[in-house]
Amino acid sequence: MSTDNDSSGRPVAVVHAEIGGDSWRSVVHAQGAAAPDHSDWYAITGEVVDTLRCLSTLAGIFNRQVAAYGRDRVVRDDEPGHDPAERLAIASSWAAQLSHELDRTERTANMFWSEVGHIAVEVDR
Repeated sequence: MSTDNDSSGRPVAVVHAEIGGDSWRSVVHAQGAAAPDHSDWYAITGEVVDTLRCLSTLAGIFNRQVAAYGRDRVVRDDEPGHDPAERLAIASSWAAQLSHELDRTERTANMFWSEVGHIAVEVDR
């Protein structure tokens, strides 16, 4: 359990993750109702790129933490007959794959961000 908790005793990382998820859901709803505007696409996609970079880094942290989790502690699996060390190794490999996929997705988002950054609208005078 994390020792970095907020005033209610909840892990700070979990609290911020929930806020982030709630915020992105709000972005989806707001943008779905908004009139199309290239400057909004550009600004929001810049945040998407930053978020994907952070999520990839987080997946890398999970990979390292999960891979080392069985050291210096006794772990068990809640499913009888399953080896917790094997479960952790599999989870670690999935975290590495998640990081890889997030990196790939970030590159795609960055390409979209670059393209919409070249859009402008002519204004009649």
